[in-house]
Amino acid sequence: MTSTEGLTVIEKKKLYVGCGLTRAPQTFKDEVERTKEELAEDWEVLQFLGTTAGTAADVYRVDILENVGSCDAFVAIADEPSTGLGYEIREAVLRRKPTLILAHVDAKVTRMAIGATEFFPDQKFDYRQYEDMVRDVPQILREEFADLF
Repeated sequence: MTSTEGLTVIEKKKLYVGCGLTRAPQTFKDEVERTKEELAEDWEVLQFLGTTAGTAADVYRVDILENVGSCDAFVAIADEPSTGLGYEIREAVLRRKPTLILAHVDAKVTRMAIGATEFFPDQKFDYRQYEDMVRDVPQILREEFADLF
């Protein structure tokens, strides 16, 4: 919270939303973007470079060093397989960022990611499922990260 000439401005917490993009269908990518728009009501949503902007080194710098490094919370949408998303999850956990892995109820998520949440009881690291990304994810985050507000 900051004060500007007698006005109180509440600064939004920074949220990084990661997901597998490389092999994802356009419908999934569109749904992620709509979800991020909904999340922007409560959060400052950090942006990734995606699959076309910048070099591979730029993607690492932006996604890992800047986004995971500066976020107040990390959400991994694990519907689509992704080595990069796994890397981001691990980095967020190592940096002790509140982390939530989310997946559609019909998604096939690696047991490694689901099981990992049991090994960090002293920090916020969970797995949840949703039925409708755009509708459910903002509500799940309000519940899971309520202590950040």
